[in-house]
Amino acid sequence: MSVITPARLRPGLALVLAAGLLAGPVVVDAAPAEAASKSCKVSMSNSKPKQYSNTTVKVSKVGSKAKVTTTAHYKTTKTKKSATASKKGTANLNYRISGATPGKKVKVTVTAKKGKTTWSCSTSFTPKRK
Repeated sequence: MSVITPARLRPGLALVLAAGLLAGPVVVDAAPAEAASKSCKVSMSNSKPKQYSNTTVKVSKVGSKAKVTTTAHYKTTKTKKSATASKKGTANLNYRISGATPGKKVKVTVTAKKGKTTWSCSTSFTPKRK
């Protein structure tokens, strides 16, 4: 049985360290930075607009100059509108109601993005007969 002494370990240790240096840097897999998600504020200028009229989605509490997208989820289709928020973080997006189904609630989802920050909120309106 042989006894291993520190003197005998050093040449091997040096070899292992040299091999590690030649292999390159060690990369540690880190999770990506989480994007910040915040809520915004939204309201309708008229929550019960008549068919063939207009209503405005009023968005606030988003970042200055954020890109704002609204989507109205009608019974058979979706309509998207986009705008850039003001310096104060507000945007108004107009929707033409056309012949939307009277009495059928239309959900409006809002997403605003600036850098790694995303704001989201929703509202709705219910068209009524002309």
